[in-house]
Amino acid sequence: MLTEHVFERVRGIDMTLAEFRDLLVSDGQIIEETVLAEGQLKALVLYVDWLRPLHVVVHVDQLRSEERIVTVYEAERTRWSPDHRRRRP
Repeated sequence: MLTEHVFERVRGIDMTLAEFRDLLVSDGQIIEETVLAEGQLKALVLYVDWLRPLHVVVHVDQLRSEERIVTVYEAERTRWSPDHRRRRP
C-alpha cells in the first residue's frame, strides 16, 4: 500500500511510479528497524538499484498482514555515511 505522500515524493525525485514499483521488487537492505507496538514495526530500507541510493520507510503490521510504504527519499550525504547505511553523529 502506498500513501499519498509517497506519490508526491516519487514525483519530487524525478522518478516515475513504474520505476518506483520496479525498484520495490529489487533487493533492498533493511538498515534500521523500530518496534512501534506488538506486531508493528517501522523499517528503513536502502535501495541502490536506481540512479541514486534511496531510502524507503515501510510500516509493517503483522497482525493485518499489511505493509504500508510511508515515504521515500534520497539520503543526504551530510546526514548519512558514504554507503548510506548509517546515520552520521
